[in-house]
This record gives sequence, structure tokens and C-alpha cells, in this order.
Amino acid sequence: MFGNVFKSSAQERIEFSRQWNHSAYPVSLIDSITTFQENVFNLYSQGKDVPMVVTADSLLFNTELADTLVLAFHNGYVEVNNPHLEYIEVMTDAANVYVRSYGEQPFVCRATGISDDGRLIIDADTICTILLSDLQLTSKTGSAICLKQKQKANIIMAKGTTNILNDAPEYNLSDSTDTSNGCIYSKGSLSFSGAGTLNVCGNFRHAIASSKNITIDEGNINILCTQKDGIHCDKYKQEGGSVKLHLVKDATKGIKVKEAFELKGGCIEGDASGNLTITDGETSYCTLIKSDVSFQLEGGDIHLKHTGKGGRCISVDGDLSIAGGLLDLECHGDGDSYINSANETDYYTPKCVTVDKSISITGGNIHCLSTGLGGKGLVAGSSLTIGNEGEQELPLIRIETKGECIINNQDEDLRFGCPKGIKANDELHIYGGVILVSTTGMGGEGLECNGALYIHGGSLECNTFDDGINVGQSVEISGGQVYCYSIDNDGIDSNGSITISGGIVASVNQSKPNESFDSEAGQLYLLGGIVFGLGSSSVDIAASTFPCYSSPFNDSGEGVPSRGLILTDGKYVYIQRDGETIMALRNDNQTFRTYITIMSPSFVDDEELTISEGECPTDFYSSFFNDRLIFGGIPQSTILKTSIKVQTIKNNTYEPFN
Repeated sequence: MFGNVFKSSAQERIEFSRQWNHSAYPVSLIDSITTFQENVFNLYSQGKDVPMVVTADSLLFNTELADTLVLAFHNGYVEVNNPHLEYIEVMTDAANVYVRSYGEQPFVCRATGISDDGRLIIDADTICTILLSDLQLTSKTGSAICLKQKQKANIIMAKGTTNILNDAPEYNLSDSTDTSNGCIYSKGSLSFSGAGTLNVCGNFRHAIASSKNITIDEGNINILCTQKDGIHCDKYKQEGGSVKLHLVKDATKGIKVKEAFELKGGCIEGDASGNLTITDGETSYCTLIKSDVSFQLEGGDIHLKHTGKGGRCISVDGDLSIAGGLLDLECHGDGDSYINSANETDYYTPKCVTVDKSISITGGNIHCLSTGLGGKGLVAGSSLTIGNEGEQELPLIRIETKGECIINNQDEDLRFGCPKGIKANDELHIYGGVILVSTTGMGGEGLECNGALYIHGGSLECNTFDDGINVGQSVEISGGQVYCYSIDNDGIDSNGSITISGGIVASVNQSKPNESFDSEAGQLYLLGGIVFGLGSSSVDIAASTFPCYSSPFNDSGEGVPSRGLILTDGKYVYIQRDGETIMALRNDNQTFRTYITIMSPSFVDDEELTISEGECPTDFYSSFFNDRLIFGGIPQSTILKTSIKVQTIKNNTYEPFN
């Protein structure tokens, strides 16, 4: 059917000619050519300049390899196939390949084979694509793959293939313009895709490094080792695929981003055992994900586990925002004291997430576990916001710490380097979501905020050793549900005021003379909502909007001072009207006497109520905090303890009911 078949020098099209008929078609549109009779074709093969004449009646094209430079690595040499692209120059030295491209024509380089001493260097003026197909390449002189120009490069891991790259532990570069510092290095942006696997080991400095941006769309990338950073770039964006990080060297980073980190899909897994380093009083931490500017999680999964001293799973010098996805973080290393650069005693602590500026969490599923000395969950250098007023996708946050304080002087009650569940140096706002915080070690606090805490909605539960909530300036609760239970300190503690104007708030402390609501300034304002507190010390209410009651503390010195009611821990404390349950709270206070603080809009001013103790009521109409706080229900085995009078409090005037 056709006469001669010619392939153009630029390999953009195939030309057909027979006598006066002539036509051309792009290579990408042709998958096969069939003739009616045997024809003679001129074919180039194995890089030979002289065409080989063959006879065939059909040609089958692999479109994946159209316009592709094929490199097959061997120990000691490289096979170069299909080099006849006029804009491509290929030079080889043993198993080292240098590819130089000119002009604006993109090209594809397919690399395969095994070599224990080889490199692929591409010096391209335009976009290039590197297709890795079971490539096992180790360099003894520099990076395994080096992209010298600032043009974008695409790296594709062919489906079903496993590719292994190792660079040299020391670089011996004869080309002075080669500034590579990673096993895979590019001066331009890098994108990774394909359904294959890529295993990379950075023996000199970084495993994968780009002077610009890195994008991961698909594929499996495993960082097996690194001396500095596993992945190093300006901006990092991932929408699919899987990245696994393995860090053993002190002060190394898994993913180090100079600007923005963004995860929209895919999965990042990592384990680290490297410790921090201290040089001249300055600390450098082993961190699995480190961003100098911002961190955004909109989708995908992150699973990170750190066992090194002072380890960080995620560290951000700027702002962090989470709108979706899964964040599962564990820190098991210890913190300790050290002498800093100012020649003062300081403390380093392991942190699941530490951010220099603000944290915003509007969605997603977050779990942080820290078991070492002084370990922390979420730490914001400025403000922290959970949920939003629009209440779109609400977050689920679970924070656990199990470590002790680094230094604890029980005699003077001095504790340094204490574990924290959630900490913000400035304001902390909660608009929605479900937040569960638990601490079990000495000094462990649930929420700590040096500024003001605002709870507008959502559900917050703190089960802690130390304060459930500790705030430097003020606590304002206007909605949502809040439950705090402290073993060793106050349920809710504020150095300033505590104002409750809405929601449901329950607070319990277990031992010592501490309070369910502790306002150091004596400013506890109950202006709305439902309040139920059980403590080992009395609470003073400054003012209330609804009728309330707080157990009196008679410290007149006449006789035995009143120290609340004798109640049994594990039982429920009933507040009843004419034998009917208004509300009941499980008493986890283990002191000899318990002080009660209650308020409800259902109370009537100056009415008499009773306090009883019994088992968990049945047939209740609503409950909160895993049935700790119950409304209504049928009393079970109750014993009357006392009668009380509830009354609205104005200007700190309160008349105890005798």
C-alpha cells in the first residue's frame, strides 16, 4: 500500500510518500502500520548511524516509547537506543551518561538496567520526562540522577517496577557546574507519578532535592536513608501516591520545605529514631516534616512515629491549617534540660506538632500520642482555633500524653518541662468539633493557654493528672459541652476570670485541696448554661444570672470547719426536686469531703433542692461525656445527703442554706 516510510529527524511525525502522494502523521496518533505486501523499511537500531534494511509487512509501535531516548544501564557501560533526535546529544563514559538537549522540544528518557557505578546527568533546555523501569543505579562519584537546568522535570515510575537509587557517600565532581547535593537532584521543579516504586538513599546529603518545587501525584516513594533531608525543596505538594520516610541520623529531616507544605491526597508514613543535637547551646531537632513557612492538610493521611530524644513529628515556623485528612502522630522519646546559648538552664521536649505562629483546625481526624518526659501534643506559638462559626466539616481531635515532668520538686511544687495536651501562647478559640485530651504523668495538663480561652461550641473532654484547663488571663464559655477531670489539681484553673454564659460545663478534681473552678482573681461568673462541679475545696461565685449553689466553707475557727459533704467516689451525685432527678454527675473525687457547685436555668430562685448519692440512674432522657453527666432518669439506690437552697448571686452576696 505504501512506498517508502521515513521518520523525520525530529521524530515528531511519520511521513508516507508514493509517487506524487505525500502525507505525514504525528507519531502519537499511530500505533501500527500494515502493508498489502512485503516492503523494505530503513530502521535505526542500537544507536547505529547506518540504517539497517529490513523486509516486513507490518510495524507495531509502542506509543509509550515514541520519541523516547532509551538507556539500558550495565556494569561498565550503557546501551543507548534511539539517539537520533537532532535536538539531543548523548555522551557516555563507562556507565555514566550525559544527555544534552537543545531547543524547546520536550523529550522522554527511559532508564532501565542495573549498575553499581553509574550516573544519569541531563542538561535540558526544555521539559523532560524520565521514565524509570526497574532501574537500579548506584553512583560512586555523585548523585544518581542529576538535572542541571531550571526546567521542570517529570519522573515516572513505570507500573509494576521497582527502582533503586543510591548516591555516593562523597562527591567527586569533575564538572564544576554540577552543584548537586542529593541522590536525585534538580535545579528546577520535580514531579513524580506512575504506578511503580522508587527507593532512594541519600548517602551524601539529601535523598531527593529540588531547588524549586516538588509535586507527587502517584507512585510509591521510599526514603530509605538520608544524611540531611529525605526530601528537600522550596514548596511541596502531594495529591496522591505514597511517601515513606526513615530517619536514623540525629537532627535529620524527613521532608524539609523552605516555603509551603500542602497535602491534598495520598499518604505519608514515617519513622524516626534520630535525636536532637546541641551545639554551643543551640538545638537542632530530628523532624519528620519541617516547613519554614506554612503547612496545609486538606486530605490524605499522615502517619508519623518518632522515638528519638526531643523528637518532632511536624514542625512549622509559620502557620498550620488542617481542613481535612487524617493526622496520626506518635512521639516516644524523652525531653531533658540543657544549657542554652545564653548560659541558662533550658528544656527541650518532644512534640507531635509544634508551630511558631498560629494553628487553625476546621476539619480532619487528628490523633497525637506522646509518652516521653515533657511530651506535648499540639503547640501553637501564637493563637489556636478549632472549628469555625460556619461549622462545616468538624474535626475530631484526640490528644494523649503519658510522660512526667522533666524536673519535679514535690516539696516546693516546682515543675519544669511539663507535658501538655494542647498549648497556645496567645488566644485559644473552640467553635466546634470533638476534642478529647488525656494526660497521666506528673504535671500533665489538658489545655494550656497563656492568654484567653474562648469556648463557643463543640465538645471538649479533658481527663488529666494536673489541671484540665489552665489559662493565664481568662476563660469564657458561651456554648458547647465541656468536661474536665483532674487527678492532682484543679478542673478549670484561671489566673484571671472564669465566665460561663452558655453550654454545659462539668468539672471534677480528685484530690488535694483544689477546686472544680479556680479563679485566682476571685471572679467566677455563672451567667448562663448548666454548671456542675465536684471539688476537694470550696468555690466562690462572684455573680450568677440563674439560681445556683456552692458548698459553703466555714473557716470561723468555731468547732470543726465545714469541708463539704462526705460522698463516695464512683457513685453519682443527684440534684433532685421532690424526689425527681434534675441532673446527676458521677463523683470521681476521692477526697474525704466533696464540695458541690451547680447552676441551671431550670432552678427556681430560693427553692429547696436535695443532694443525694446513688448508682447511675436509669431511663434518663439525655447524657454527656460517656454517661458521666445525666439529666432526668429514675434514681437507683439513692441516699439523701442534705437539703440546699439555690439562689441568684449579685455582687458576691451569698446566703448559705443551713
